[in-house]
Amino acid sequence: MTVTLAKAIHRGAMLGWLMATAIISGCAGGPEEIVDKDATLHRYVKDGREAFHEGDLDEAESKYRKALMRAWAIDDPYESGTVAYNLAACLTSRGDYLEASDWLVDSRVELCRAGASTGNTWLLSAEIAIAQSRFQDADRFVSYAAMTCPPCDIVDTCCLCGPSGNCADAPCEDCCAVRLPVIGDKLKAQQDDDRCRSGYEARIELARARLAANQRVLGEAKAHLARACQLSIDSCDLSLHADRHDVAALIHDLEANFLQAGAHRDREVKLLRCIGHYREIPDVLDAAAHSYCSAERLDLAVDRIIRSARIRLARGKTEQAWQRVRHAGDLAAVCGCEAVEIRLSLTAKIIRETLEETSPRETPSGDPSPGEQPVKGDTDAGHTEPGLSLQSPAQVPSDAPLEFGDLIEASGPDELLD
Repeated sequence: MTVTLAKAIHRGAMLGWLMATAIISGCAGGPEEIVDKDATLHRYVKDGREAFHEGDLDEAESKYRKALMRAWAIDDPYESGTVAYNLAACLTSRGDYLEASDWLVDSRVELCRAGASTGNTWLLSAEIAIAQSRFQDADRFVSYAAMTCPPCDIVDTCCLCGPSGNCADAPCEDCCAVRLPVIGDKLKAQQDDDRCRSGYEARIELARARLAANQRVLGEAKAHLARACQLSIDSCDLSLHADRHDVAALIHDLEANFLQAGAHRDREVKLLRCIGHYREIPDVLDAAAHSYCSAERLDLAVDRIIRSARIRLARGKTEQAWQRVRHAGDLAAVCGCEAVEIRLSLTAKIIRETLEETSPRETPSGDPSPGEQPVKGDTDAGHTEPGLSLQSPAQVPSDAPLEFGDLIEASGPDELLD
């Protein structure tokens, strides 16, 4: 009986050792049959992202919907959730808040299935709620974002050896290979993770600051902004710093510090341009123009309007460009700056030519025909525009100096260096 028991124990031990050896050796070699990341899906996502940042929302939406179909076809929860979020961001930019909110719900379900963070979806839901003046809902959504894990971990959707922070970003075929620990790599990874978490906390504080500002609770808004500035002081995320300037400009506008608001928006434009987020730039320029106009710096206001009009013209939004040129004409006539009039005339001439090419029998917005040089006496809802020639002024040297004045840089200890 003792011999039989010993044999049974030995047989069980051998069987356990063989199973463990098979599992370890099979995983260490890497599952060769796992496919690479889906090229079609990532091509659609890349094209959609580029179109979105360029401000071509129609093209971006089309590409994201194709990417979503591909993500569904391969049942990839992380990609399905991420693309649904991107589609919701597209729809939010178009003002289609209802459908955007529905896609955010879908995104959260898929990201949860993938074991990924849903924090950004709650922040976008809060942004939608603020735009709709649903402040209680916005506050609730920001609280949900604060309770969610930061979106800092790379989701490993292909490694069959189990989740691993050390190999989640590696190709699937060798993500289970044994690696020697490297102190420098671990330290850098920890620093990157700390910065990511601080950046996410800063975005939550910015959302709270924006919410408080829209409710005119300026003391609370400034406190949250200060906290966000402290959290982002070491961040290399320029989009985060752009958001910080946007919130600061909102608060300065509410405090009637219009020059500071305009300067913050100028810095926001610069940061957006540096990271290639061109979509938002014309709207930020419009807001900066409003701030400078309120500060009675009409030269700066007209300059920002002209730049906004040129961007919209380049994007094929000719009517929007023309509306801004007409508004700039009002301000330029009062401003009396020769350089402003030259730039405005050049821009208006190209816009009118573009409109004539698309609609040769029509003149834009009921204005005089192109042969009539001055724009005078147009009435729009009871408003009379001052006389201003939108043709190039005669005998003006091409090297005429700009007279827009010195920009006032945004102040504060969190100021970025150029």
